[in-house]
Amino acid sequence: MRPKSHLTLMALTTGLLLAGCSKVESDTATSTSDQPVAAEAVAPPEAARDSAAGTASPGLTTTAAPGVAFAYRYAFTLPAKAISGIQQQHASACEKLGPTRCQITGMSYDQPREGEVAARLDLLLAPDIAQRFGSESIAAVEAAEGSLHDASISGEDAGGAIEQSQRQSAALKAELARIERRLIAKGLGEDERRELVRRADELRGQLRSEQVLREDKEASLATTPMRFAYASEGLFATGSDPFGKAAASSLGSLQAMLAFLLTFAGLALPWALLAGIVVLLIRFRAMKQRLARLSATPPAADPAVPQ
Repeated sequence: MRPKSHLTLMALTTGLLLAGCSKVESDTATSTSDQPVAAEAVAPPEAARDSAAGTASPGLTTTAAPGVAFAYRYAFTLPAKAISGIQQQHASACEKLGPTRCQITGMSYDQPREGEVAARLDLLLAPDIAQRFGSESIAAVEAAEGSLHDASISGEDAGGAIEQSQRQSAALKAELARIERRLIAKGLGEDERRELVRRADELRGQLRSEQVLREDKEASLATTPMRFAYASEGLFATGSDPFGKAAASSLGSLQAMLAFLLTFAGLALPWALLAGIVVLLIRFRAMKQRLARLSATPPAADPAVPQ
């Protein structure tokens, strides 16, 4: 019986080892087969981000950043005659979204001279539509034969500032509560009471300041400012013919100089003519006086003629 039981035990042990090896191989195979699946699961978001980046502002893509307040700035270069229409188109797009989603906070249009225009449009947008609104605005500019000259996105950690302010307020409230308990205690000296009252007023002022700070940061998270700056093409504008733009600018400067000279000549010519007439009159008078003196002087006697 003992040899048989020994063989039986060896058989069971071998079976368990084989089962363990098969389980390890199965787990390894499962793990190996899971790796491509995980890679495929990560790939779609990357592709989605690449697709979104293609429709967003060039080089300006923001990921989910809770607590960060963003501000957008775009500078466009367009033909002078198209700036007014594009500015109005952007403003109308904002108005269609409604006051809860988009508000116009500023607008300007300046044309110092023919062919030169500068304009600005300031907006406040809901954070979830800001990037899409910017992309659609760029598309509208490009459709009007314009281009994006410059763009930037700035971010502020408003959420972190709010949390820091909350911690600061909690510490201020704890100190204020300690002072108020001390003020109601008995046996408090007059000088100490006066100092505690002063400190309590100071703490209440700091608490009000922290409250205002948190309200400002919360407002910055609720809305996203966006500024559009429009400018007509000029010497430093990007274009396919910079030498032509430089030549046109030089010609404009030459024309301005000639116009100045003609204007100066037109103003100075009447005075020059008057001065010339005066000089001629003076010379004519001097010549007349000289002739008069010569005619009044008797001729000298000829010594060859006998008296």
